[in-house]
Amino acid sequence: MDSNPNLKSKLQTQHILEESGSHPIFLTRVEVNGGEQFSDTFFEKLLTPLFEHGDYTLTQLVDCIHQSEARLIKTGVFSDISARLQPDFYSNIPAYIKKYNKEKSLRTKVVFNLESINLNSIDGFLNFNTEDYLNIKLNYLDNNVNQNAELLNIGVDYNPYKPNDHLIANAKILSTLKNPAYKLMLDISHVQQNNQIWQKANEGVTGGILGVLYNHSDKLNIFSGVSLYNRSVYDIDESSASDDLKSFNGDYLKSSLVNQISLNKLNYLNPITKNFPSGGYDLTLNNEISSNQEQKNSINHGEFIKSALSYNYYKSLFNNYITTRIQADMGAIFPMDSNKITVHSSDKFYLGGYNSFSGFTRNSIQPQGGLQFYKLQGTIYSKIPKFLYQPPSHIPSDDQNPLRFYADGIIGNVSNNIMDDDSGAISGGVGLKYFSNWANLDIGYYVSQRVKSDNNIGIKDGLQFSISIGSSLRTS
Repeated sequence: MDSNPNLKSKLQTQHILEESGSHPIFLTRVEVNGGEQFSDTFFEKLLTPLFEHGDYTLTQLVDCIHQSEARLIKTGVFSDISARLQPDFYSNIPAYIKKYNKEKSLRTKVVFNLESINLNSIDGFLNFNTEDYLNIKLNYLDNNVNQNAELLNIGVDYNPYKPNDHLIANAKILSTLKNPAYKLMLDISHVQQNNQIWQKANEGVTGGILGVLYNHSDKLNIFSGVSLYNRSVYDIDESSASDDLKSFNGDYLKSSLVNQISLNKLNYLNPITKNFPSGGYDLTLNNEISSNQEQKNSINHGEFIKSALSYNYYKSLFNNYITTRIQADMGAIFPMDSNKITVHSSDKFYLGGYNSFSGFTRNSIQPQGGLQFYKLQGTIYSKIPKFLYQPPSHIPSDDQNPLRFYADGIIGNVSNNIMDDDSGAISGGVGLKYFSNWANLDIGYYVSQRVKSDNNIGIKDGLQFSISIGSSLRTS
């Protein structure tokens, strides 16, 4: 995106610097080329710094242009932004404007050239893996609701096949405030999922989050808000479910103050598709203060504080021939009354599954969940030697070598007190990973075991794979 770091040199080519001298500049008008999909109100709000005054010095006008550009960038709906100053020989300074300057004002206009991103898209994916026979994901995105760059995102994740059948639906709305660095966010979700295979119960969740998202830069985002969810645990297997789970049978209402800080400084092999990170790091910190109350019995309630941290680091060597990833995840829940069971089963931490802890079945490291967890993972990716695989020459360099060998190692644990629990789980594997914009393949062989435990429940050694195939319809 062009943010005009060399705007003054552009002004010199227009001979405005030379002509201005000590002369004031009178801004006659602001023109916008491109962005026809957006309303006049949208641009008036973003270009406010230019409308506050008429007379400027050159430095003042350039500063106002930069402020307006920064606002346009923060909307996230433009792929390219450029601005220039031009003499305006066809406009007159209005007669009602009093002239206090000795020098004659130079009539000038500001011209913005904009290119929009794809504002609408419909994506669909079919996913197969060693846990789910079939998983369908659909997503609709409208990035220009009401012609004001308000975002509407509707997603559905559906698996019709037992034993892991589920339906997850959500709708998110982002509305830009007067300062586009701040956005009002409403995220509503509904979940129905079969947890019989690992939890011996089914679960339903309905609710949403409302808050303000602050975009400090392209790299740093901060969200603060409130959430309200109704959770229901039902069809509990009385013969095999834990007593802790049985205590949460029925409907519970959870209300929370939530905060998320995310920092993303990743570089990608292909900066457009962003399929494979090649360097940098990202960090996400989630915090919440929550109250959980049974609907039919208000006396049965509890409060807790929950924090979770996720960190990823990537480093590539030898022209991206080898890429190393180090991942660290940890979290803790602090009940405000240690004498009561205050933490709902839906709030606890879990580990296990192809997308969480390969080598173990879903949430099997501690099926009852825990108040604390940690996971450390290291992965080394390597390009396939040219004598085994040579990409076609017509493929752009950013998309070459979408196939990677990898070696993976994981260690972690879930417990109510990690410091007093010296058990855990380890897993290691090797495999092959293919990535592209619309197709992904991950096939690996893992060997796993529990540390200081003879319990083999949940261990899933052997071949594990996942396949994802999708397509998209995009419009600007």
